[in-house]
Amino acid sequence: MISEDALWYKRGELVEFKLSLGGGAKKCRGLVLNTAVLFGRGARQIWIVDMDDGTDDQKQHWIGRKHIAHEEDISSRIGAEFIGADTLLRDNPISYPVNDGKDGLREIPAVTVTISMPATARATDNVQQGDESASKK
Repeated sequence: MISEDALWYKRGELVEFKLSLGGGAKKCRGLVLNTAVLFGRGARQIWIVDMDDGTDDQKQHWIGRKHIAHEEDISSRIGAEFIGADTLLRDNPISYPVNDGKDGLREIPAVTVTISMPATARATDNVQQGDESASKK
């Protein structure tokens, strides 16, 4: 589990962030729902509440949806309470308590993401060389 204390923006905070679209970046506001990793960097899952200078089509497509943004794309906290935050957070938990019968109650992540990364030729050669030397012993 990722420690919420180590992150800049906490779960349940209203934040302002940059959403990069084909027509350019839009300034948006949203509620931090969850922790994420995007392209190997820390990110936050955000429920989009509002968008500046967006077309009607963009607003219809993005507002009221989840988006994953790098923490560097989040510009600031907004000192306000978002009505409905409790419901959004309850519907999007970080983890679920599970009783497995042996170890008792423990928490498992709500979502687990596995990303396959292509191996470089050099790393593949090193692994093959290591296998050959192990088989000679």
